[in-house]
Amino acid sequence: MRGRHRRLSMQEVRLSTAICVMAAIVAVVCVIALKLADQAAKRKEITGTQRAIAMDDEVVPVTQAPQSTPRDEWHQGSMPCLYQIDPQYKDVPYSGDTLETQGCGPTALSMVYIDLTGDTSLGPAEMAAFSTENGYSTNKNGSSWLLMSAGAEKLGLTSESVVTTPAALSAALQAGHPVICMMGPGAFTEVGHYIAIEGLDENGKAIVHDSNSRARSLWRWDLSTICAEAEAAWSFSAA
Repeated sequence: MRGRHRRLSMQEVRLSTAICVMAAIVAVVCVIALKLADQAAKRKEITGTQRAIAMDDEVVPVTQAPQSTPRDEWHQGSMPCLYQIDPQYKDVPYSGDTLETQGCGPTALSMVYIDLTGDTSLGPAEMAAFSTENGYSTNKNGSSWLLMSAGAEKLGLTSESVVTTPAALSAALQAGHPVICMMGPGAFTEVGHYIAIEGLDENGKAIVHDSNSRARSLWRWDLSTICAEAEAAWSFSAA
């Protein structure tokens, strides 16, 4: 004798369907969460040099860290490309750690200083020493903003704070004044990062010198993108 099967009520059907949908959503969310956690763990495991290599794999062989402009090619009127993650600089002590992890400030200022003066005596390592000796280095938190104002003036440069708007940055750059921006979380950093801007290209986009990435240095950036993430900016000229 065949057993009788009770037909589910409409309410029970809806409840069963809702449970199935919720279970599917939970499964998808769990998968996404696991992927994000794995990506975060990998980001924490890699060094600054490895991170730059990963971003630069289309322009630099993956076995090679970005190479800075050689010192004998530094001269006034041309901003060199200097990298805090370059093997010749990355292990220099700075801010309770090394230039690789903490040295974007002195490296950015070094690029600007060389561009404006042609003085080749203050590369990233020497600029880091200057910053430390004058109290602009923090304890494992990079460089004080004062390095870009009072510090730059001690070096004989004129430093002016710039409003972080595309119009203000464009005016400074068109006047021939390189700019350093303190970037907040976004395209350039997850925490905070100084970048130097040499000028504008023929399309009005920023020529960025990012000491932590050759790829970002080769890219041409809309000033609106930079200004949306910049916490502060300074323009510089030779005094």
